[in-house]
Amino acid sequence: MPAVASVPKELYLSSSLKDLNKKTEVKPEKISTKSYVHSALKIFKTAEECRLDRDEERAYVLYMKYVTVYNLIKKRPDFKQQQDYFHSILGPGNIKKAVEEAERLSESLKLSGFYLSLIGRINSF
Repeated sequence: MPAVASVPKELYLSSSLKDLNKKTEVKPEKISTKSYVHSALKIFKTAEECRLDRDEERAYVLYMKYVTVYNLIKKRPDFKQQQDYFHSILGPGNIKKAVEEAERLSESLKLSGFYLSLIGRINSF
């Protein structure tokens, strides 16, 4: 298992959580549910890697994208017909973990953004 970095990476994607949330949007496309599931698994795996690397911004965006894709999958007719099958592929605990991590990262990013803006104001004096 990869080691977890001890210090979060500096913010580099955005200056606010609002701007980060814009990066989590996913436009529905006319692709198969299996393709969505495959994409969701890749997104979740990458989010986990970013979390371990303490890249909080990217991890947050990816966890939120996972939740968005998961919700798109749930609306598909074949998902409704084979829920157990798709849940087993997606991993029964992944959605819960994605939501919990996104919430935790959201709080951490709010604090990081606050301190960065405070430092910027102090440096401008």
